Amino acid sequence: MPMEMEEFELLVESAVKSVPARFKAILEKEGMKVLPRERPSRTAQAEAPGRLLFGMFIGAPYTQKSVFNSALEPARIEIYKEGLERAFADPREMERQVRVTVIHEIGHFFGFSEEELREHLEG
Repeated sequence: MPMEMEEFELLVESAVKSVPARFKAILEKEGMKVLPRERPSRTAQAEAPGRLLFGMFIGAPYTQKSVFNSALEPARIEIYKEGLERAFADPREMERQVRVTVIHEIGHFFGFSEEELREHLEG
């Protein structure tokens, strides 16, 4: 059964709340979008035709932000409800995967390697 958008947004919000405060402050300024589904251009951009996208980081990582790369798309994270919903019917699994996805995309936002992601965000 499809989840209401507001309920899904609460799952994303809960996942963001689990992130250390020093990262949350930056994220709040830069932006995270919760969308019903990915746009076809994002699927092509992710080189994932036919695959479900749960989320995507767009732009240059925060650590590479400068006036010299201002022509790039603004850095932001997009989380896609439809992909997660289609892959995870169980509410607990959905909640867990939303958190995993949010943390993963935040890692991209900050330019973290997988090891740094675990060190800084997964605690």
